[in-house]
Amino acid sequence: MATALVLYGAAVLLVGLFAARDASRSADAFLVGDRGFGAFTTWAALSSTVIGGSTTLVLAALVAAKGLPALWLDLAGALGLLALGLFLAARVRATGGTTIAEVIGRTYGPGVRKIAAFLVVLAEIVWFALLTEATQIVVVATTPWEPTRVLVLTAALFVTYTALGGQRAVVRTDLLQFGLMVTGLLAVALPLAVRSLAAAPAPAALLTFPTGPRFSWGDAFALLVLVGLPHAVGSDVWAKLLSARDTRAARRAALGASLSKLAFGLATATIALAGVARGVGGPAAELFPRTVLLLAGPALAPLLLVALVATMQSSADSVLLSAAAATSNDLLGPKAGVGASRLAVVAYGGLGLALALALHDLIETFRLGYTLFASGLILPALVAFLPRVRVDRRFAGAAMLLGGGAAMLERFLHPLGIDPVLAGTGVNALVLVLGLRKPRDAANA
Repeated sequence: MATALVLYGAAVLLVGLFAARDASRSADAFLVGDRGFGAFTTWAALSSTVIGGSTTLVLAALVAAKGLPALWLDLAGALGLLALGLFLAARVRATGGTTIAEVIGRTYGPGVRKIAAFLVVLAEIVWFALLTEATQIVVVATTPWEPTRVLVLTAALFVTYTALGGQRAVVRTDLLQFGLMVTGLLAVALPLAVRSLAAAPAPAALLTFPTGPRFSWGDAFALLVLVGLPHAVGSDVWAKLLSARDTRAARRAALGASLSKLAFGLATATIALAGVARGVGGPAAELFPRTVLLLAGPALAPLLLVALVATMQSSADSVLLSAAAATSNDLLGPKAGVGASRLAVVAYGGLGLALALALHDLIETFRLGYTLFASGLILPALVAFLPRVRVDRRFAGAAMLLGGGAAMLERFLHPLGIDPVLAGTGVNALVLVLGLRKPRDAANA
């Protein structure tokens, strides 16, 4: 299995090296690949981006704890991507922007653009920590390797090829990774899990849907906000659409990624139930990789281990590049070149690694990243696309900061005892309502 991982690591590094020259031509080449990706490539890249640690490790742990209603975690993401494809993708691509912060700034001005970019950087660092933790869990659960060394080496691999090749390297590795994910998880692991469940069914208490004894409609609504909205309005998601060749490619990619997200979520839940039925032990976060390799046996284990690592890596590179784009394109401005973006990739990879070493809690890291992004950025971004609705730019910036701040306060200090993302989103919405302009005021602005 070690040989398979080494060969895979060498392959993605070679992709970064081969893409480095083209990526160095301009900021557009590095950050959005000169907007040259067609519908199929954009779909595969977006699908591999949105299917990572949350669709596999976190979902499997929640299915084991709460049963099939935990599928709302993945269903929320699929619904968010569906809404993106139906209502937003064409308008996002038509802006011709490079980042989500730039698109937001076109409505609210340069000050709000910088606030949005700052929040993007914070959220992406947390998500990179999540994905390095997820990769560590996969590798450590299936090899005798030392955990900290695995964490450092995998983070270094992600950072290296992303810094070398930018969006071109990310998308090309996404194609490789998505192929491995489909082959390993859908074509091999899923049929094995179905066969295992036919022989040893999962506990009946886990099989209720859409709610259950351990999962209420309130929990489902919280996931629709926490996970669904960031899939409709996400910095790494929009980066893929802004890299598409045209509006049609962007829209098709979003709709296709919604189906991909749902397919992998159902596969993950099936594999998790098979693991519970087979009595797979160990930490909850390790249920998915342990079950996959148990079902596969020694002959298929190397393929499935590489597929699992590819699943985590396909999202890690995208969040790194998104943070770098927010820095060079939005915080530093047009004078920042490709070198600044590459330095940002390295810097944020280091910060994400430090956070992963400090947290060591996959589900808490997952919640932290989504909470910060959902509570701070999403509502102002959505309002920017609403016809005949305008918000004073000062209130838009305040909504981002106060919404994100309220969510973090509730996450760490629990003053109200409610879901942090709902608290932050509520504050965000209130500030936006207070900042609504009358039609005449908006026309004169």
